[in-house]
Amino acid sequence: MRAVRSCARSREVGRYDADGGQVPTTLFEAAAFHRTIKANCSCGREAVFHAAALWWLFQQRRWAAHLDYVPKRLRCTGCGRRGVPIFAGRDAPTVTSLPMPDECEWKRAVSRFRS
Repeated sequence: MRAVRSCARSREVGRYDADGGQVPTTLFEAAAFHRTIKANCSCGREAVFHAAALWWLFQQRRWAAHLDYVPKRLRCTGCGRRGVPIFAGRDAPTVTSLPMPDECEWKRAVSRFRS
């Protein structure tokens, strides 16, 4: 699992990791690449979100969905800390309370992404 870090290069499109997989830079890219978003707090708690559900939440609230800005919006349920580090991975989601986007909306977003 690779930590998502802030840097000028993180806004480039088409980055690849050591295994040859694409590295997502936004929540939508993470969902399109079938990744999950894992948040680890220093208090020991961790949560794994389905990237499409998290993208849909950010989309509805009109929040910036770039992975550099996501930690500012997440809060630990144990200690209340914000700014927890996030990782893009392939673990099974543990947070299932977020609604997924409906199929029509998801297909519309994928169509925009591919064009």
